[in-house]
Amino acid sequence: MSKVFETYGVNCPVCGKPLLRPQILNKRTGQKMAGACPSCGYMEDINHREIPDNKALTASAHKNEALGYINTYSIFSSFDVFNRRFSNYTASSDASKQVLERSRTIANRIINGETIHTLMIGATGRGKTHLAVGMMYWILERSGYKLLKTVMKNGKPVETFFSWKIIFIDWRELIERKKQSFNDDQMAKQINKTMAEIKNADVVILDDFGSERGTEYSLDLADAFWRDRENKTVIVTTNLIGSDLTARYGDRTLSRMKNHGVNNGITFANIPDHRGLVE
Repeated sequence: MSKVFETYGVNCPVCGKPLLRPQILNKRTGQKMAGACPSCGYMEDINHREIPDNKALTASAHKNEALGYINTYSIFSSFDVFNRRFSNYTASSDASKQVLERSRTIANRIINGETIHTLMIGATGRGKTHLAVGMMYWILERSGYKLLKTVMKNGKPVETFFSWKIIFIDWRELIERKKQSFNDDQMAKQINKTMAEIKNADVVILDDFGSERGTEYSLDLADAFWRDRENKTVIVTTNLIGSDLTARYGDRTLSRMKNHGVNNGITFANIPDHRGLVE
């Protein structure tokens, strides 16, 4: 362990790894400082120089619950995907600046309560996944990790804040794990939990849709996904254009994708390959 930082028995609510904090005390307060996760970048948001009030505790609870939900139900091949932000996207051309700004605009509309299907289309390595994850963090951070919903209480509609429920799905990884789960009961339980939450999540990021080898199994899975998300927000990244998607998945699935998708697409054209430029 570094002589500068120490663990203190608290794990990251996002990736589950131990948080680190400076070994030295805050010179002004004489107290330990807040911790952070070196793996995913999570930072504790309660000011440890003061006893947190109810407002600070509630804000922290929303953040931990929202990030914990992502970690619990998402399907991804590498945790590195969650290091993406708008702030570390390389916008080196007018085209890349335009897709960054459009991603930010759509994220703001999602914060404001719009149901959106946004299709991010472009060749491999153009930054689609980067900006999709950037949209997720923008939504969370700009809204204080919470959204306002109307629920029925004692027969009357009441507005209440809830923590965001966002899931990231690597489409190809999901298909592979679904197949593996036939012979793995523990994996089957995890996959089934994720599939159930796809129906409930406020936002689902569907990454690399269409990258799998076309089979009846993958077609059935796509059909089930879009039945569940037809009227709920989905952020999709894909290398396929509309006609390719129709040929792969059929008119019915594409029709569900188009619902809430008019004028919400983002095309990654005239953008260089970003891979190797950002981490």
